[in-house]
Amino acid sequence: MTTQEIQEETTEVVVVGAGMAGLTAATTLAPAAEVVVLESTDRTGGRVDTVRQGDYWINVGTQFTEGTGTLIDALDRHGIEMGSLAGKSVALHLNGATVDTSNPFALMFRTRMTMMDRLGLAIVGARILAAAPFLESESRFAQRVRARLDTKLASYLLNGVRSELAATIVRSWSAQWMGCDLNETAATQLVTSIGIALTDPAKVPNFSLPDGGNQTLTDVLTEELGARIRLNAAVQSVRRDGDGVVVDYLDNGRPARLRAERAIVTAPADVTERIVPDLPQQYRNAFNDITYGRYVVVGFFTDEVGPQRWDDNFVISTPQLSFQAVFNHAAALRTGSDRKPGGALACFAGGGKADALLDLPDEQIVSRFANDLITVLPELKGKLGEGILRRHRRVVPFWAPGRRKSLPTLRDPLDNIYLAGDYQLDLPSLADAATSGERAAKAVLASLSRAR
Repeated sequence: MTTQEIQEETTEVVVVGAGMAGLTAATTLAPAAEVVVLESTDRTGGRVDTVRQGDYWINVGTQFTEGTGTLIDALDRHGIEMGSLAGKSVALHLNGATVDTSNPFALMFRTRMTMMDRLGLAIVGARILAAAPFLESESRFAQRVRARLDTKLASYLLNGVRSELAATIVRSWSAQWMGCDLNETAATQLVTSIGIALTDPAKVPNFSLPDGGNQTLTDVLTEELGARIRLNAAVQSVRRDGDGVVVDYLDNGRPARLRAERAIVTAPADVTERIVPDLPQQYRNAFNDITYGRYVVVGFFTDEVGPQRWDDNFVISTPQLSFQAVFNHAAALRTGSDRKPGGALACFAGGGKADALLDLPDEQIVSRFANDLITVLPELKGKLGEGILRRHRRVVPFWAPGRRKSLPTLRDPLDNIYLAGDYQLDLPSLADAATSGERAAKAVLASLSRAR
């Protein structure tokens, strides 16, 4: 491309990516700086994706909202109601029967398992429970426990377990909550991801579903930014240039260029590594240490009438089926005796199961999931709406043993290029994505202030 062929503009700050991190960064910047957001796809939200129908919605991207800080503050500030999951639980569908995992007696003795299977699950549960108290504490001993877990593959949970059924359940939990297999991720992240959720969801701060689904917030932030967002703007490179940056991108296929004083790049690790050509080696190493989970999701709106036995389950784990979990988004609405007709369910396959499904025809995936869903909830036969399919080839970031040590590198800016994303903080979540975006934006504003 010659300079004459490129449409060139200037702005103060350019934000690359309009997911939760990018939208939060841009709305933090907007009151004080001129900002342009470049998004490569035709929609904002990134892995936040909600489909709505009548009184219900289905999150066919990231599932839940939890945590504290920036994300929760934004929901409060915009008056978005939170559908509480307090009192809701996880169920397990195994060998044709469904039991509530919050009841250990039912899980161990009412599930159709052999004594070897029960022993295997008991061993895994004991390992998770033993580690859980040390996941958030900053004591020296807790840090040592986490460091030791971080040197092990998550498959260590199955050491000495001779039950194939127990192994199937644990592999399913890994794929369900992280989108990866046990031999891909360090034990620390898996135990953190599933430990509290499976043992006591009430301990997760603000564990909920925003009214209208997770996309309610990204829709509000998108409207707030308005024309500052450019869709179908695929960034080709972000380069340092003197006291500023130059961003080359394709604006609906046409070459374009933005010159800015600062840039915030919120793209996934592999994309960031590709579009920032002069990354120092330690940054490349840190990005290469990040791997992403994979999911195939099929959502179904349903038209049942009256109370149903799954109303209080926000998820049913299904380790023996074509998907590993059914998320019940309507659970957040079941707060009184007046139950509206219908419902909203999302079937998730992650990790290796997702890999095997990703390239199959749509109708084959939807049919397989619908048939298996009826085996779990036969009451829904003839009451499932059309399947809503999403393929996610890159979702939750995770690290192999020892690889997370390189992460702090990515928290430092590259001169005038700042980084943000759900890989930056403690747990890959919407809350951490929003916090990282806000932090990057505040650092940019401080930098601009010093420069003036």
